[in-house]
Amino acid sequence: MNAPSTRSRRTAVRLAAGIAALAVLAGPAASLATAGDRPAAARGGGETVARPAAADWPTLKAGSKGAGVTALQHLLTFRGQAVAADGSFGPATTTKVKAFQKAQRLTADGVVGPATWTRLVITLRGGAKGAAVKAAQTLLKARGQAVPVDGTFSATTTAKVKAFQKAAGLTADGVVGPRTWAGLLNGGAPAGDRAGLAKQILAQKQITLATVHPGGRHAGSTARQNIVDTADGKGALTSPWGDKPNRRVSLDPRMLGGLLKLRTQYGYRLSVSEIVGGDHSGNSRHYAGIAFDITHINGRHVGSGAAHQQFMAACRKLGAQEVLGPGDPGHGRHVHCAWSR
Repeated sequence: MNAPSTRSRRTAVRLAAGIAALAVLAGPAASLATAGDRPAAARGGGETVARPAAADWPTLKAGSKGAGVTALQHLLTFRGQAVAADGSFGPATTTKVKAFQKAQRLTADGVVGPATWTRLVITLRGGAKGAAVKAAQTLLKARGQAVPVDGTFSATTTAKVKAFQKAAGLTADGVVGPRTWAGLLNGGAPAGDRAGLAKQILAQKQITLATVHPGGRHAGSTARQNIVDTADGKGALTSPWGDKPNRRVSLDPRMLGGLLKLRTQYGYRLSVSEIVGGDHSGNSRHYAGIAFDITHINGRHVGSGAAHQQFMAACRKLGAQEVLGPGDPGHGRHVHCAWSR
């Protein structure tokens, strides 16, 4: 009788140890899920495309503002690091990010990059509830998909997720997995997708695209029509009076992505005066589809009180190689951001 009893006890101990090991491997992501969120992540299925590359995730840090920061704050709360969702990456958010990173055995630098994002997000689908759902809804709303930020993954939210996925070139299954999270955070369209990026720009109410030219009349080559044509899969048209008149130009995805991120990542309200249209110098990067001009930043005209220096610094961080503004010849009233040829 004693031998079987001893073996039983040993078996039980080994089983308990195995369960504990699995719990460690699962990590805080599993233990911190709310009752509403856990079933959504556990029912299987989800996105059928590959996980996003590191370059597909934005980098947020102290000083960042906008919907991406609000979503980050909701996700931190979901992961047990409660913080106000005010859209401003201040000291409190930095502290919570560092605490989360430390718990996840990541470099606790307070900077939210690919490694931190992949630990923060969770796969969501219909029926999920909680702060993580609020994060997804916040981003959907910022990407032009009208949805209440109520923390409930309803049929309406599912429909809006599908609409966003379709516009961004993702599998339209209504499930918010890694690729959809990255798309929502990064502005919507996969890298290199001109039409998708253009559609996301058009959906941004805080990006104003000029429908007239500073000098001349030609509806087909305005900044707005350049983006509309790109969203329709066509080249953007140059103006008849420019140095390279009446040409169709493919807008560079780096430039489009940079324009989009000035809003979605940095939180700027901006007005675009020209892209490939208008009259520029003969070798201008505008004619190559890699430049845009900005006249208003956060409601103020460049050269009349707009915070152009910070804006120009943001353009450079987003990859712009040629950034000109007040103080540079011919750019006293606008900021010019252009990417490499």
